[in-house]
Amino acid sequence: MSTKMDVKPRGRPRRYDPEVVLRQGLETFWRKGYAATSVDDLCLATGLNKPSLYAAWGDKQQWYRQALQVYVKQVGEGMALALNQARLHDALEALLRQAVSLYRDGRGCFMVTTAPSVAWDDDMVRHSMAAALAAQDQALCARFEQAIAQGDAGPAVSAQGLAVMVSALLHSLALRARVGEPETALLQCGLAGLSGIMAAARSGRTSGVQ
Repeated sequence: MSTKMDVKPRGRPRRYDPEVVLRQGLETFWRKGYAATSVDDLCLATGLNKPSLYAAWGDKQQWYRQALQVYVKQVGEGMALALNQARLHDALEALLRQAVSLYRDGRGCFMVTTAPSVAWDDDMVRHSMAAALAAQDQALCARFEQAIAQGDAGPAVSAQGLAVMVSALLHSLALRARVGEPETALLQCGLAGLSGIMAAARSGRTSGVQ
């Protein structure tokens, strides 16, 4: 008779999807803000107990850092898709509508509305923010340079200056959304800002921004 025994794998099998759990944590930080979000809140949102949460994600600060990276990556991918439109105006309007849809229901931009307070004493978050903002400006600047090369913007415009103007418009919309402005008002404000940016692009003037 064989004395061989079946060997069961050690440890408890993972019963959750890490990407789903990370997203649930992100949504909790987004809704409540970093300071007001407790570990208990994260446990409630994800269904994990504290030992499982700490084992998988570390503390609240580490979880937030990972959530921020996920958000920045997703927004960057969405921006690249929007800016791929053939005409400059269509590209910027697609980006604007994408942002307003993301910011609706008082959410605002996850990074703009939650990260600044964390970045005050967290070097990693501060560096992540700086890198994200630089990447956003770079993508917008490249799109304006493309428009200039294609004759879709005036040859004398400052691509960098226009990129900063678009970034400022998006950040303003994020803050307006966070304080409760409705989606229709956000879109109206955004389109008005876009009209001014397009006028500057076509005339070759960027209000003194070099």
